[in-house]
Amino acid sequence: MAHWTTNTNHLPTPCYLIDEEKLAQNLNRIKTLKNATDCQIILALKGYATTKTFAQLKDVLDGVTASSIYEARLGLEEFEGSVHVHSIAIDEDEYHQYNAMASHISFNSIKQAKRFKEINNAMNASLGLRINPKTSQAPTEKYDPCSKYSRLGIPIEQITEKDLEGIDGLHFHALCEQNVGPLITILNKIEQNLGDQLSTLKWMNWGGGHLLTDDNYELEILIKEINRWKTTYNLQVILEPGEAIGRHCGYYVTRILDIIENHKKIAICDISATAHMPDVLEYPYRPEILNAGKENEKKENYIIGGNTCLAGDIVGTYSFDDKLNINDTLIFEDMGHYTIVKTSNFNGVKQPAIGMISTSGNIKIHKVSSYFNFKERLS
Repeated sequence: MAHWTTNTNHLPTPCYLIDEEKLAQNLNRIKTLKNATDCQIILALKGYATTKTFAQLKDVLDGVTASSIYEARLGLEEFEGSVHVHSIAIDEDEYHQYNAMASHISFNSIKQAKRFKEINNAMNASLGLRINPKTSQAPTEKYDPCSKYSRLGIPIEQITEKDLEGIDGLHFHALCEQNVGPLITILNKIEQNLGDQLSTLKWMNWGGGHLLTDDNYELEILIKEINRWKTTYNLQVILEPGEAIGRHCGYYVTRILDIIENHKKIAICDISATAHMPDVLEYPYRPEILNAGKENEKKENYIIGGNTCLAGDIVGTYSFDDKLNINDTLIFEDMGHYTIVKTSNFNGVKQPAIGMISTSGNIKIHKVSSYFNFKERLS
């Protein structure tokens, strides 16, 4: 157990913490991949956008990928690397803004690509198309970009040689928290469908969903595949992980406000699953709590609930060695990605504070939420 975990009583709660040492470990794994392949790795801001860590990330990563004007501007202002843009649909005003900020723009349809090439041929960005390879092994349909009737990308069988005129690259995103096996299947499908046309490209973005920093990820297989594509098609391979960068780097500290009983013991905490960690309800998944177990694994069982009026604002049932008490703190693990970027003020709950754990174990709080964070979003 890290020594910082024994001294959380002084922290404002709820509170996200990013561990600089664990982030460095992830980046070292990314360095290994980059050194072996000369591929580009860019940060998917939709998954991880804690700007206080960007100085650490910029030493390894090549830029960011943005899905909106705000993300693109954040990347341009704070990261100072290349800005890759993919938006499901772009209007004319956004197009001009993107063209001023982006190094790469991947259009989601042939119509969008044709329209904006006709509006202005003086493109600053390298143009790409997002394709739907029509094959995926994503664990849930809600998170499957290749599901039936998907709006994400151009179905691969619709791509013609003419569509690739004036196009520098292709982009696909078809993975979700997966190892290299599903990626190989997708790449084989793309080769079968597009063949020699791939040699006309300058780059290919293989998207995100790669669990590159997981101990079980088969990195050597990925290295071989990237180098094969580079040799065969003479193109730059780009990956844009979000979760892999912040994986196992984040914690979420909460304080118990009350303990009630309704057939089971329920610990009410100063958190909200729906407002602070919505993937718990959307995905869904069950985050781990430090020193806790599954239901009935340890002596004392508690439902852990949030402090909003949503009946389903429940994180899950956990077991503990001893009884919990009001004012005890709980520490959720692996909460750095798809949490801070997705928070809301539902019910007027405050946004969690954000802090950093230094390599020496010291904690510094960089941001504390206020009423004005809530009010400025309303009219």
